[in-house]
Amino acid sequence: MKILFVQSPTGRMEAPIFPLGLACLAGQLSKHDVKGVDLSLYSDFADVLKCELESLKPDIVCISLRNIDDSTYPVTYSYMTSFSEIIEVLEQWKGPLVVGGTGFSIYPEIILDRYPRIDFGLPGEGEDLLPVLLNHIEHGSSIPEWGGGRLLPWGKVDLDAVSSPDYTILDISRYSADDAIGIQSRRGCEFNCTYCTYSYLSGKKFRERPVARILEDIRTLERLGVSRFQFVDSVFNAPDEYFEELLNAIEASETGLSWSAWLDDRITPDQLARMKRSGAVKVDFSPDAISDRGLQRMGKRGKAADLLPAVKAARALGFHVGINFFNGNPGEGFVSLLRKLWFMFRVRLMLGHKETFVNIGTIRVYAHSPIALQMINKGMIDRDCDFFDPVFYRIKGPADWLYRLFQRIRTLRHV
Repeated sequence: MKILFVQSPTGRMEAPIFPLGLACLAGQLSKHDVKGVDLSLYSDFADVLKCELESLKPDIVCISLRNIDDSTYPVTYSYMTSFSEIIEVLEQWKGPLVVGGTGFSIYPEIILDRYPRIDFGLPGEGEDLLPVLLNHIEHGSSIPEWGGGRLLPWGKVDLDAVSSPDYTILDISRYSADDAIGIQSRRGCEFNCTYCTYSYLSGKKFRERPVARILEDIRTLERLGVSRFQFVDSVFNAPDEYFEELLNAIEASETGLSWSAWLDDRITPDQLARMKRSGAVKVDFSPDAISDRGLQRMGKRGKAADLLPAVKAARALGFHVGINFFNGNPGEGFVSLLRKLWFMFRVRLMLGHKETFVNIGTIRVYAHSPIALQMINKGMIDRDCDFFDPVFYRIKGPADWLYRLFQRIRTLRHV
């Protein structure tokens, strides 16, 4: 069958991100003719989709909805408007329509209810279920084991058994920006940070892909002319044994590619040095809180004192470093915001403002995250809130006023 994979458009021009989820699915469909189109690369995305439908004449269209909105406060940009526009295009096309992706997986019932044009919703990991669904559609057979509904069962795969991603379904040369192309070495997360949906989407334990498969992915990207990639794992240096095994393998492979990763700030200087020798050029930390109380309330491991030494060690080795905080998160208020701003000015002044970036955001609360339940139980939000429309965990008063001013100044500087 001819299958058109579609990355849902953002509706505005943004830094391109290679649709790794679609590549993972395409890697399981060698028996089918698969083509991909990333509508986020185009301002005229509705016309591009029409042209693809007319030229390819696919038997099935599969859409990945990666995000619901951009999670920014106080002004939040929704990706559902552009998603609605391509659904309108597909109203005129009569084939089966399948929708999945992380954004869809957090809100499958809401999205299926709002968009009756969708024939099948694929929540969770689809590498196992999508080939089975396509087989049923191709042969016109019923799907009794799924109850005949539009929403398929939650997918969770054996990472030892799935095939590698197919990075050739799209023109990978379109993704030349830093960190635009990803490799995933593990799924799930055992840390269970209160704002995060990783454990809901992929499980409460780390599930690792075979290291040999990771090296295959790196060699594939190298053959395709890629010079840099990002490990998209929630935390690259955990679990410890797998991190050491993977790092040893990358170092021994002598790859010519550079790469980046998200790290827990308990990384050691020796481990950072080995990452550097293996081709790493950028690391990101996500402490989110700046006090021990804040870290504890957010379900983070480690201590506040761990962060600065880790950042200094990374910069001393020449890494570009990113640090992410939240404002107004549980256990932290106005004084903590001042500390975060001071930390930002201090490290950028001391360690290089072009190589050290600090972001201060606000928690966008998503359904199925621990903090969503906390807000309901504390009466901070109505019990029937579905968190589909943006809800932020924030404090009112001086911290919010100062944060808004900070965001306004930062926006004006980058206009």
